[in-house]
Amino acid sequence: MKKISLRLCATVTLLEMGFGSARASDYPIEQNYFQELPVVLTASRLSQPASEAPNAMTVIDREMIKASGFRNIPDLFKLVPGVYVSYWSGSRAIVAYHGTTDHLARRMQVLVDGRTVYMPPVGGVAWEDLPLQIEDIERIEVIRGPAAASHGGNSSQGVINILTRDAGALQGFKASATKGNGGIFDTALHFGHHGETLDYRVSLGYRRDHGYDASRYPVASYDGSEYDPNNDGHGTHLFNLRANYQPTIVDSFDLQLGYSKGARGVGSPNSAQDLPHDSLNTENFQQLTWLRNLNGGNEFKLQLYHIYHIYHNELNTLGWISDDVTTTRDEMEVQHTMHTSPANRLVYGASLRRDWVRAPNKFLAEQSVRESTLFAHGEWRMTPQWILNAGAMLENNGLGQQSTSPRVALNYHFAENQTLRAGLSRAYRNPSVYEERSNYHFDFPGMGTVVLVQSSGGLRPESVMSREIGYLGEFPEFGSSIDARIYHDQLSNVIYITPTAPKDLVNNFNATHSGLEFTTKHHWGGHNQLTINYAYQVLSSSYIPYGTNGSYSDTMPRNMLGALYSRTFAGEVALSLGSYQQSTMQPIDRPADDRQQFTRRADARIAKQFNLSEHGAKGEVALVVQIPITNHYIDYRVKNQFKRRSYLTATLDF
Repeated sequence: MKKISLRLCATVTLLEMGFGSARASDYPIEQNYFQELPVVLTASRLSQPASEAPNAMTVIDREMIKASGFRNIPDLFKLVPGVYVSYWSGSRAIVAYHGTTDHLARRMQVLVDGRTVYMPPVGGVAWEDLPLQIEDIERIEVIRGPAAASHGGNSSQGVINILTRDAGALQGFKASATKGNGGIFDTALHFGHHGETLDYRVSLGYRRDHGYDASRYPVASYDGSEYDPNNDGHGTHLFNLRANYQPTIVDSFDLQLGYSKGARGVGSPNSAQDLPHDSLNTENFQQLTWLRNLNGGNEFKLQLYHIYHIYHNELNTLGWISDDVTTTRDEMEVQHTMHTSPANRLVYGASLRRDWVRAPNKFLAEQSVRESTLFAHGEWRMTPQWILNAGAMLENNGLGQQSTSPRVALNYHFAENQTLRAGLSRAYRNPSVYEERSNYHFDFPGMGTVVLVQSSGGLRPESVMSREIGYLGEFPEFGSSIDARIYHDQLSNVIYITPTAPKDLVNNFNATHSGLEFTTKHHWGGHNQLTINYAYQVLSSSYIPYGTNGSYSDTMPRNMLGALYSRTFAGEVALSLGSYQQSTMQPIDRPADDRQQFTRRADARIAKQFNLSEHGAKGEVALVVQIPITNHYIDYRVKNQFKRRSYLTATLDF
């Protein structure tokens, strides 16, 4: 692996240097293309205008976050074309992209300031446990499409990178409180200081709601009642600290700490094995990043972080039975960015990661997995119009699998503010430790051991061969921009569970995903903004999801449409309107009773700001209303019936 990795870095470097003979004056400065389109950091690990990135990108900035009125981070991804957002329960969100979507959504990498929160043992993101408040997010960059060449094997369908506000972004105090129906009650306190060499920002918060408690549906409940009420209320305490220390003009040290703790309603009176009760989830993390600016615009970055997560769950059945899961993740990553010539840039680096899991009911022993990666990506500005991006990642997942994920993209500026992009990539997703080694069992008193899932092991990595053509256009005279993309993805060796007990995890099927994505943005008059997203996707496979009475093509909505309009009025009044709809779908891991029909909802937010003193103190009151337009609006499961929500938020800055 080491020899292969060295060859990878050397090959990309030689390509860059060999083709970098043009003078810097031959190339236009960056601002000449797409001045209004954002600069993105996630696609290739290089800072690039969106028109020069190797992948389709969506950026959700602070203005969009505020205008959306959302109070849960997962809901923000309704603003991304092709991303499916739903909920397994009130506290368990599902965020997935382009199919193979079950309640774990295992094929989309999620980062927070470069720290992967896609955690073992089963893979997936515990969104409600993240020690992060929506008010602390500066922007979100979403790679739409495979990006394993930059971010590893969990990126086989896309990447979400949440970038939080800088340590010095807040000077003073900010407090807010939210109250609404369905048990909604949130409080937050933020304070910070911006100094000459030291900045810091601290956030404290609490968020709570009753989930889908208010929704009931007729069943033959275990306790003999006519209805089975959801038990999925939840409450979470949060703490987050970010500090930045700059001892010299070239060195920067960024420290982040976070902690969350909360109860989650689980279980159901309709289940003799899992009666209603609360689980207790705790997470903390520590992250340190050292950034050194080098000569010629080059830089070196070292990042270290540790994550600890515990899921404490005592099943109330025939006596209390523990189903606890404790996980830790430790990672070190180094990265060097350099200009190899006036027309070429290269970023390369490596990472080492250790995942540890203790879950007595899911494994026969504690699991410790050591993973390593080597990556390189080069950008070659061949002419003023043509830009080539090429790179790859070599990955050893510590479970016996090694993979190389390459990517190449060619961007052509055929006119001012008009760009075409063609991309080709292969991405691999290595099996999780649960998929490869699980033995999910319980020792019931008087019944012996019952095995639910037993992995036979020997899994092959999943792979995606992706082809795409994209167009980016900006029309300043009309205040508009267009981002369109067509894609064709071939999936192989998709890992999925077998239907018969004890269940196994096997390379179950192959599939093809094709489609079109479209985003258009408009702004006029300086006070009006409109974003429209549309996705059309076609899935095909010979695989028939067990128990659904449907086909694989039904496991994602064929059409998805979203729009967000915002306007500011005189007197510091702001109004925003959102509309989100999707066609029917049959969740791949749910029975036919849980089929989601066509859904549409409308959101509205109206806010008024107040100047409270001549010293800069401000206040704001905002009302958000979320209304289902269609009948029987369900989220993933029929018992999760979405009904009207409204909440009022009061904020004070001083």
